[in-house]
Amino acid sequence: MKKFILFTLLILSNLSQLYSQELNVKVSGKGPKIIFIPGLASSGEVWDQAVTQLSKNYECHVITLPGFGTNPPTEIQDGFFKTMEGLISDYIVTQNEQVTLIGHSLGGFISLKLSRSHPKQIKRTIIVDSYPFYSAALNPSATEESMAGMATQAKEMMISQSEEQYQTQQKMTMAMMTTSSEKIPILVDWSMQSDRATIAQAFYELMTSDFRDELADVNTPILVLGAWASGKDYGMTEESVKQAFSNQYKLAKNVQIRMAPTAYHFIMWDNPDWFLENVTEFLK
Repeated sequence: MKKFILFTLLILSNLSQLYSQELNVKVSGKGPKIIFIPGLASSGEVWDQAVTQLSKNYECHVITLPGFGTNPPTEIQDGFFKTMEGLISDYIVTQNEQVTLIGHSLGGFISLKLSRSHPKQIKRTIIVDSYPFYSAALNPSATEESMAGMATQAKEMMISQSEEQYQTQQKMTMAMMTTSSEKIPILVDWSMQSDRATIAQAFYELMTSDFRDELADVNTPILVLGAWASGKDYGMTEESVKQAFSNQYKLAKNVQIRMAPTAYHFIMWDNPDWFLENVTEFLK
């Protein structure tokens, strides 16, 4: 009997170590629980500024997904989203109480899926500049099927690029993601540290995953914080981008959409006071 107990404890210990290696979580503060999910190739450190304030009244659980930043990749079984949703689902269940999700970009999409699959465990969901169908934000007539070819090309190109080519491309992309020139090198570093195969698969699935109809099954209150300023030189306005968000979230039963005044994609960095004000109000 003692041998069996020791053997069981050894297995559980190994599983715990494996779990911690897959899902890197940093916990701080006390109070109602918030789980933060960053976006594509982002470290959980992207939330540091917000967590410094929110941890005064909330218990903040900041995730870095496997394969992103310095967190080693994990085996992706049956797709990136299914794997990540499974890992975070298990973590949510272990909290033994309702949690709030705050997800940025890709993390926002994962938060929507979790809100549908865990209605009793998730009290509120805050989406930071993310759509239920990424591709339709760029092309309103896009479908999962029509985007498959382009998504495959993007995935293959991302994997086949040399380190120098990939870094150059990341520098160009990140300049459109934040108004802070000091933050751009940080984003580039996270991308270069991340596992390229994981990023490529995640981006492929994001381009070809349409969650708009499933929003009808989500009863969780949702706050969407959107950004528009990076597109103003291309004819986008606050009104036109807000309408795009409204169109995509129209089936959600309980949703609020608010537009950041001057932020690019990383709203929590570019308009930090506005971000905290809206998050804090929604959490009350």
